[in-house]
Amino acid sequence: MKIFTTQNKWFSKTAILIVWLLFWQFLFLIINKEVLIASPVHVFKTFFSLCFQSTFWLTIFSSLFRILIGYLCSVFFGILFAILCYRSKILYEFFSPVIQVMKATPVASFSILILLWVKTDIVPIVISFLMVFPSIWINVSIGITQTEKQYLEMAKIYGFSLFKTCHYIYLPSVLPYFISACHAGIGMAWKAGIAAEVICTPSISIGKKIYETKIYLETSELFVWTICAILFSILLEKCFLKLLHYITRKIGIFL
Repeated sequence: MKIFTTQNKWFSKTAILIVWLLFWQFLFLIINKEVLIASPVHVFKTFFSLCFQSTFWLTIFSSLFRILIGYLCSVFFGILFAILCYRSKILYEFFSPVIQVMKATPVASFSILILLWVKTDIVPIVISFLMVFPSIWINVSIGITQTEKQYLEMAKIYGFSLFKTCHYIYLPSVLPYFISACHAGIGMAWKAGIAAEVICTPSISIGKKIYETKIYLETSELFVWTICAILFSILLEKCFLKLLHYITRKIGIFL
């Protein structure tokens, strides 16, 4: 029964993909201008020609590496500052306005400002961090404050250690919020990081390639780099979430 369900799922996904490809081809035929929209056939040909170039993969993994560093730093410091602000009201009041500013400031403004201070290769890392940090901080803070007070009182009565209290009470409360923030944040980090690359054009990056395709009117390459950015964003998100669920099962917390 499961085999048939899996087959039906793959069949429906393939059918939907074919419909969208036909719609893309239909748009290309109607517009009939390669500069405005590339044909699916031309895009796939360009993709396969780029695949055999080492610089293509180096470019993708360079962007992936930068954005992943920024994202992981935002996760680490988001958790750390959420805990510190929970423990100290003064710290919470001090950092709250900064978080609001980080949430409201556009990527372009941040990118140009940071470009004045650091090298172009560092800008996407910082931007990815700044875009995701508020979400992690807010969600982890909510998870901590939503912890049932009765459970904490029970932990005190039974003399739970700090480790036991965190493992059995705080973690189950915080994890759903944390995973939700990670799920939203990884796509946000990727989009913000690529946008920062387009603005500051690091030497080897997807953003620089996208910028160059605009200058030289290479529409098919623009489509290729955009599709690669989307696919790697989805892949990164799925891998990271699978890793999170694996870790939670290992430490004995099931969501």
